[in-house]
Amino acid sequence: MTARREKQESSGFAARLREVIEAYGSASGLAKAIERSEGAVRKWLRGESEPNVTDLRSVCEQTGTSIEWLVAGRGQREALGPGVRETAPPYQNAPHEQVNTALLEGIIAAVEEELRSAGLTLHVAKKSVLEAHLYDLCRERKEVDREAVARLVKLVG
Repeated sequence: MTARREKQESSGFAARLREVIEAYGSASGLAKAIERSEGAVRKWLRGESEPNVTDLRSVCEQTGTSIEWLVAGRGQREALGPGVRETAPPYQNAPHEQVNTALLEGIIAAVEEELRSAGLTLHVAKKSVLEAHLYDLCRERKEVDREAVARLVKLVG
């Protein structure tokens, strides 16, 4: 093994990917989830190759990992964007504040419209995380931010 490959495996992308896979469960499980061969994932772990952009995005979406952290080691490991987890975190609305149902309904309708126009479908858990994040973004303005809806749908789609 070359010194360069040893360094890649012990630090950098391969090491961060190993951390993600250990938290996820297994390389074979992740490979199956992102529809890649286990051999391809193991090459990434050994530093022999790197995933293409589509595979990288799939890894991050499947594991709830920040792309910036996985690629460059900057920021937090956990993705902060919506729609990257299969299970939604509990909603953290302030206990004294009522949910603005009209705003929430508007957000849900806007998300559905964007998904339809983009020809996308999302798992119900991903869609609910997206809608909860959009609600938090739009709550202060008390109106649906169509631009934010469009940007976030593109990100998760």
